[in-house]
Amino acid sequence: MGKNEKLIHTETFTSGDDFSSKQYYGCKFEDDRTIALTSADTDIPAGLIINNPEDGEDAEVLIIGRSPAVVAEAIEAGELVRIASGGKVALCEAGSDTTAYIVGQCIEGADADGEYGVFDFNFASPARAA
Repeated sequence: MGKNEKLIHTETFTSGDDFSSKQYYGCKFEDDRTIALTSADTDIPAGLIINNPEDGEDAEVLIIGRSPAVVAEAIEAGELVRIASGGKVALCEAGSDTTAYIVGQCIEGADADGEYGVFDFNFASPARAA
């Protein structure tokens, strides 16, 4: 896997927890300009944490662009993805995962939970997978 970061739009928010080991995990809004890891598959994702802030520090969050991300399962190039509970990227099956939000497409796949894939993301306007 190449790094292949192509950050088009990032934003700085306050980390609502210790994310020092959560670089390349998905997040949601916890409060105004404060982020937390997603805690349910139905959470509306805000972006991808691209640095490793501790609690209360500035979290750099990818809103639109290409980045590596930690996966929850095997994902192949071309497949649509969502952010699962705990912040990992997972497959998003349109018509099946109707309460989840499609946030991107896989560019370079990963074989197993905890590995890195590369994805094109758009968290600015996530859509339900209905």
